Amino acid sequence: MIRSERLPNRFLSIVAQRGRFVNLDRSIGALRLAALGVVSLVSMGLSAISQDAATTSELYRQAMDKLGPESRIRWIDGGDMSLQRWMPGRSIELRGILVEWEPDKLVLVRRDANGPTTFPGDLAIGLEVGWKEEACAEVHQWFAEQQFENVIQKGQVALQLPSVPRWQRRILVAEMVQSACALGQWRVAGRIYDYLTQDSAPLLLQAVIPLPWSDELLTSGQGIRDSAAEWIKDEDPRMQLLGASWLLGSEQNGQAIEVLRRLSTNESVLVSNYAQAQLWRTAPPSEIRSTLFGQWVSLRDRMPISLQAGPTMLLAHRLDQAGDWELAVAEWLRIASLFGDRYHLRRQALDRAVAACRAAGAADDAEKIKARFSLESGSTR
Repeated sequence: MIRSERLPNRFLSIVAQRGRFVNLDRSIGALRLAALGVVSLVSMGLSAISQDAATTSELYRQAMDKLGPESRIRWIDGGDMSLQRWMPGRSIELRGILVEWEPDKLVLVRRDANGPTTFPGDLAIGLEVGWKEEACAEVHQWFAEQQFENVIQKGQVALQLPSVPRWQRRILVAEMVQSACALGQWRVAGRIYDYLTQDSAPLLLQAVIPLPWSDELLTSGQGIRDSAAEWIKDEDPRMQLLGASWLLGSEQNGQAIEVLRRLSTNESVLVSNYAQAQLWRTAPPSEIRSTLFGQWVSLRDRMPISLQAGPTMLLAHRLDQAGDWELAVAEWLRIASLFGDRYHLRRQALDRAVAACRAAGAADDAEKIKARFSLESGSTR
């Protein structure tokens, strides 16, 4: 296990909620805001690993020499899409050298095994990485510390190291995409994400696609729309989704809606669900609470947890536009509680939840949110 030189007592750890990686926060517990009745759900961490010596096979030693230290993986049985899957006792923990991680398989060499063990790749919900290279561990640490410019700059260097396993490269790329989003560099995020579309990355990593989930269409410049006009013509449906989403409300709005409607029946669970969610933008605010809210929540809740962060943000945004601030706050707090590594979404969600409470005269609730999530001077860390 690699430790940070700058933070010697902190493991370089990430926890995934089926489709995304979350920096482990052992302090998160249940929260109830009495005035709103909002419950903060728990980001599940990994239990402590015993350091007792165990029988080590020759295969394990060879895998460690080639691929680096062992990793910890939390894995679940498929079929359960409910939030109960994140509760204790609903998963198993695996330890070993991670050899391969694809959408359909995760290959692990355990310490005492004479051969590899294979699990379904998209059913891994937690991962603590044993990084092959210190440079990669450092990039991840920059990401955990929200030093996003360093992640992009140093990540490019780390990715050039030939010894980095393919699955670790994908994790770094996903963290670089999120870093560019956090910096508002949407064109950069799209170009980096294109790398993942050219590789068979697991859904857990594909889910970081840099779509607009709030008011980014109003605050972004012409540059992103210029790039989107090219992405919408790409052969890959994920890039078409990216382009069409950023062109909603532009001069190419009609084409964007047509493409999103077509993509809403795509065989990819990511493309079809996200295309349907992006079309929520086209609904008038007057129809949201009366007829559409239940449909949207149902669609969001049927998605794998990995895909729910963005649609939840868009759901809150549309509820806020419709004047239903209490429901909007509940959805923003869902993001803050469940998706701790989606830094740009989490910070935006908390800032907007606080602002909405204050605007509605619920100053006490605003202070409770700030205290619960250590929100100071715009920081959600």
